[in-house]
Amino acid sequence: MNRYKYRILFSKTEAMRFTGHLDLFRAWERLLRRAQVPLAYSTGFHPHPKIQIGAALPLGVKGDNELVDIETAEECGADALAHQIADSVPPGLSDIRVIALAADSPGLEKLVVAGDYSAEPLDGAWPTDFPQKIELLLAGTTLPRERRGKTYDLRPRILSLALDGNQLRMRLRLEPDATGRPDEVLAALGMESLPVLVRRERLVLRESEGKMIGSDELG
Repeated sequence: MNRYKYRILFSKTEAMRFTGHLDLFRAWERLLRRAQVPLAYSTGFHPHPKIQIGAALPLGVKGDNELVDIETAEECGADALAHQIADSVPPGLSDIRVIALAADSPGLEKLVVAGDYSAEPLDGAWPTDFPQKIELLLAGTTLPRERRGKTYDLRPRILSLALDGNQLRMRLRLEPDATGRPDEVLAALGMESLPVLVRRERLVLRESEGKMIGSDELG
């Protein structure tokens, strides 16, 4: 059976900011069915549609240039598929773009290595000593944290951290064995009680020969 691969770029906006990863997957499955996309299915006793979301977004975080890969049983054409999906898209998903992939293209789980985040206080500015807190964190070689009762080192999961005006910009690792979370970084900076809006601006993918590309550069 012929199968065709497509990579969909999208934004997760305010209406879906508090939608979890599993519910987002279900939303995509419903959307693609409603759009009558001829999805390909896995084999076995419990076939499931071939849909893969690039990387889970923490609850409450908006996302730009997010990625989802799908496989179809029929060739659709990237532009036609984009229009087909856009006509059925629910509130909370927007900016739909589609890229056709080669049949042997690696899945997102092998490509996504990091995410670029921005964080900004909802009211006012960061504390006056915030730049010093960032400098102190970056100067450390380890940053022990605890998640779900297990300790881990957050420091190697922070690839970059800088203040840009009133925005804190973070590049955090997004690999299966080492995922950095923006809320953990904010907590390590003593900002866990400050109301902050966090957005993932793009995913960072590993290309051939170790080169990196942002999801906003695809297509």
